Amino acid sequence: MKLGIIGVGGCGKTTIFNALTRRTGESVPTGGQAVPVPGVVTVPDPRVDWLSRLYKPKKTTYAQVTYVDLQGIPGRVENKQEYMSHLLTHMRTMDALLMVVRNFMDPSSGKPDPARNLRELEEEFLIADLATVEKRLERLELEQKRGKKIAGPEKELLQTCAQVLNGERPLRSKPDLVAAPELRGFTFLSAKPLLVVVNNSDEDDRMPDLVLEAAEAMVVRGKLEMEMAQLSEEEAAVFREDFGIAESAVDRVIARSYALLRLSTFLTVGDDEVKAWTIPRDLQAVEAAGVVHSDIQRGFIRAEVVSYDDLRRCGDYAAARRQGLVRLEGKTYRVQDGDVIHFRFNI
Repeated sequence: MKLGIIGVGGCGKTTIFNALTRRTGESVPTGGQAVPVPGVVTVPDPRVDWLSRLYKPKKTTYAQVTYVDLQGIPGRVENKQEYMSHLLTHMRTMDALLMVVRNFMDPSSGKPDPARNLRELEEEFLIADLATVEKRLERLELEQKRGKKIAGPEKELLQTCAQVLNGERPLRSKPDLVAAPELRGFTFLSAKPLLVVVNNSDEDDRMPDLVLEAAEAMVVRGKLEMEMAQLSEEEAAVFREDFGIAESAVDRVIARSYALLRLSTFLTVGDDEVKAWTIPRDLQAVEAAGVVHSDIQRGFIRAEVVSYDDLRRCGDYAAARRQGLVRLEGKTYRVQDGDVIHFRFNI
């Protein structure tokens, strides 16, 4: 799972990135070019912690999320065309976007206007996507004039996209449309799931008024969270208590990222390894088996499943089995978040 962190100059997107990845400062790319800087974040999961204590495996593996920050853009990017060019180059491949908007006073930028920041970037997304759609439609029209037959519904789908974009609506507002296989290769920016991260000052935890279109928003006190990310867990806990922060930004942003992308986690256990696996929500058991290994998917027989909550309540696997809580599921079973699964297979 890769999420790109974006925002206009001075919004504090690298501060948010540093808070999430426990980094400091900003990378200095060679050659003065803007580069995407990835940061891999381990997903905290108390279920993995408990299972690891129960099984005492040789290895414990948590799920991971990769956040990507576009760094090295010189100065404040006032030239929107330049910034959008960078986004189109580096953020097209992201699974989702985190848009950081400034909601703190800044001596050089003055009073914040997060609603305007959001609106400006959204408009640039629409313009960029519309340009992509129109360019492709022009090419299809030219091919038709030359006598080439256009197979499939691509043209009609693109025309619908143009109608949505001309109506000043992001393509993510039409999930069935952008899910069409014929459109997947276009990687439209306005089609990507969007989480708006409102970057507040240290003492402010209020959400400003924002108009959201098929998007979600949350408040993060970026500078404060970045400072806490450099502390030990014990020191950070005291810090959070002083500022009335129940959860760290990492935990909250990861949770919202999972919800945004409709992801869930299943778990595998054993003496060798306890591991968390990230999958699309409601994935069929046979496909979840393929996430572990293609051989398991090919030779799938049954999935032996117990929910983490039942396992935790019973104390161990044997007790859960005695109480009839371990069940056998077939290929089409929809895996639920927190399922502990042992795949039976034969090659």
